[in-house]
Amino acid sequence: MKNILAVLILLLSLSSKAQIANFSKQGFFFSPNYAVQIPQADLKERFRTFSSIGLGVIYKTKANLTFGIDYDWYFGNRLKESGTFSSITLDSGQIIDSDGNFSIVRLNVEGNYLTANVGYLINIPKDEPNSGILVQLGFGWMQHRIDVVSSQNKIPQLNGEYEKGYDKLTYGFAMKQFVGYQHLVNRNHFHFRVGVEFNEGFTQGRRTWDFNANKSGLDKRFDGTVAIKAGVVLPVFTKSKSDEEFFID
Repeated sequence: MKNILAVLILLLSLSSKAQIANFSKQGFFFSPNYAVQIPQADLKERFRTFSSIGLGVIYKTKANLTFGIDYDWYFGNRLKESGTFSSITLDSGQIIDSDGNFSIVRLNVEGNYLTANVGYLINIPKDEPNSGILVQLGFGWMQHRIDVVSSQNKIPQLNGEYEKGYDKLTYGFAMKQFVGYQHLVNRNHFHFRVGVEFNEGFTQGRRTWDFNANKSGLDKRFDGTVAIKAGVVLPVFTKSKSDEEFFID
């Protein structure tokens, strides 16, 4: 978490130094961001609230239409699903390694989310062409799994290919809806975007067999999150030919 905060502080400082003297009504907006992801539907049965960091890139036209892509990396360590290794643990809940010792196993949230988006910027205030309410609709791909981290490599049941029987790898088609506020004005060096994002994944388990449940891992799912997202905005403006000014002596 400290590393994430350090990166965000650095990005804020870069944003504050960005050149803003020649604002245009069109250009590329790069937005590194952090989000709190609140699981919904089937996903809330597996994970508790987790985090994501990501990068959004949009191109805004003079007509306030936006086109772009978003990538988010999911991470966390709060799993809700219990008994992940009940089939290989003792009555005490401990796992024994190949040397007969107790082993510590940590379970983390890991995932990726990629979408292509279209949207529209509603200018607020009216005289600021790059600030206002941003609404976006996106389509793409959602993937998540349980990352199994053991204290050593002496647990035969979790080594190599065997880990795949427990990680519950899941992925599939996804869609998103975002609504938020973008602040990017000529008189201010601090540019940011905050908003709420609704994500829906029409996913499926991708492991042939779930070792712990002793059944097929190819179940179809509906995974969702509600994300509270915030990030800085780094603009790179462009000009159309109609915006260029010509002077004749």
